[in-house]
Amino acid sequence: MDNQQKYQGFRSIRNRILFFSILVTLVPSFGMGWFWFDMTHKATTEKVKQKLVDSANIAEHEINLWFKERNYDLRVFANSFVVLDNLSQYRMAVKSNVPKQEKKSLSNLRIISTYLTLIKNQFTDYRRLLVLDNDGKIIAASDTADQNRPVILPDNWKSQVEKAHFFTGDAYFIEEDLSPLILIGAPLVLANDSTQLGFFVMEVRLQGILPLLKDSLSIAVRGMSSETIILLKKDGRYILSTASPENHKETATASVRVLDLFNDPLHIQEFIDDRNVHVVGLASSFGNLPWGLVITENYDNVFAGLLQARNQIILITFFLTIIIGGSAIIVTRQILGPLKDLTSGVLRVAGGDLDVSVPIHRSDELGIVAGIFNEMVGRLKEDQTALELLATTDSLTGLANRKQIMADLAINLESFQRYSTEFSILMVDIDHFKTVNDSYGHLAGDAVLIQLARIFRENLRSLDSAGRFGGEEFLVILGKTDIHKALQTAERIRQAVDEHVFTCEDVSLHITISVGVTRVTSEDSNGVSLIDRADKALYEAKAAGRNRINLASDNSPDSSPVSQDGLE
Repeated sequence: MDNQQKYQGFRSIRNRILFFSILVTLVPSFGMGWFWFDMTHKATTEKVKQKLVDSANIAEHEINLWFKERNYDLRVFANSFVVLDNLSQYRMAVKSNVPKQEKKSLSNLRIISTYLTLIKNQFTDYRRLLVLDNDGKIIAASDTADQNRPVILPDNWKSQVEKAHFFTGDAYFIEEDLSPLILIGAPLVLANDSTQLGFFVMEVRLQGILPLLKDSLSIAVRGMSSETIILLKKDGRYILSTASPENHKETATASVRVLDLFNDPLHIQEFIDDRNVHVVGLASSFGNLPWGLVITENYDNVFAGLLQARNQIILITFFLTIIIGGSAIIVTRQILGPLKDLTSGVLRVAGGDLDVSVPIHRSDELGIVAGIFNEMVGRLKEDQTALELLATTDSLTGLANRKQIMADLAINLESFQRYSTEFSILMVDIDHFKTVNDSYGHLAGDAVLIQLARIFRENLRSLDSAGRFGGEEFLVILGKTDIHKALQTAERIRQAVDEHVFTCEDVSLHITISVGVTRVTSEDSNGVSLIDRADKALYEAKAAGRNRINLASDNSPDSSPVSQDGLE
């Protein structure tokens, strides 16, 4: 009887619904879990790829800058009067074939060698400085233990010189130095008759590139040895590596798995590196150097959290399946539909998407919840818009507030320091503004500020910024503008204010402004010095009678003079 009851219980509708509910819950849960894991894995991989690509671009840029500095040093040294004059005298003495001149020629070479030694002692990046004849043989060298070690020039050094007036060799190693070395040379030419006397060659230590490679690593992992940059020759031999900065040997060669990365540049792959560490990485080749970069990051550091979350999701899904299956009998299809819409909407809101509207299918409790949810999302969107506007905008004038205009100034200053993008600033103050407030009230003062802000918008470009610095004082940033154009813009604004009739109800006012003008200089490490100069120029304009433009005294002396009515 008991067995029959159990059999009948199993065949009952309730048990079948329970079984089906558990099955329906279990399959989608694991399916969505797998889908989430796959999507998150792809997103994480793409994020890591972008980080590694950014590091590769920064590293290549820094290395190119490093070579430009070395080429600049090379040309400075090669154009030295000491080298050219003594080398010219040496060649003349050799050609004369006179015994007395032979002694003098040796003296000329000693002078050149002494000069090369002095330079080498001042620059630790240079192992040897050499002067070669037109056939590539050493005729003078800086003082080192291996100063007479033969120079192995690249096969195409002459074609490089013909094309670019200098040549660069490939990296190589010697027993006497832990750092990889490279040859950089340029022809020695007399300026008056273009006679080529020989070549000036620098043997440069590439160890100086290593700090640049380390600095190009992502900030999030710097100092944790998670991200590694390897500099390789085309044949796969190591040049430099941030993972082992003190161990560079010419015989160390990358594995085939690492070299395979160059078959698909900038494509992230998962593999075991030469240190037997599970990593993800990609390769990048230089455009103008016979080298390649390999950038890797520890796989466990990248995906450990994701794998742990996957295991937790599996465990949580299992217990939720039991709970949901037990209560699934009382859940109907009419409830699941609205709940799904609400869940989708909540997830989108949690992901930052506020353009969500949940459809209201019913007028019962779920319909009320859906309606309230839509109202809440609408209010959240309105509040977010208001907060963003409040955080960056002056509520009265509609211009940038002090925090935002200072942020814009910092951005322009960073652009100048990095890319030499010139800009200027104006410090603008309303003349006798206190008198306006005292005589006509604060409403009239507010009207003046609002109308002045409108004048700024009408006279400034899209790349310029204007913000209320405080009270009746405004800061204007003129992007990509030298001091002469800045003065013209300041005069245009001053005239517009001078000619404008400011109104507030039935009151008409004539308002003038005083303007302090300055431009960014290489000595400006932050915006404070810029603002101080502009502020000082502004108060000098006020002291000189107001309604005028005054250029900061430490700007270029060829700037146009200013008068009481503006620029002359």
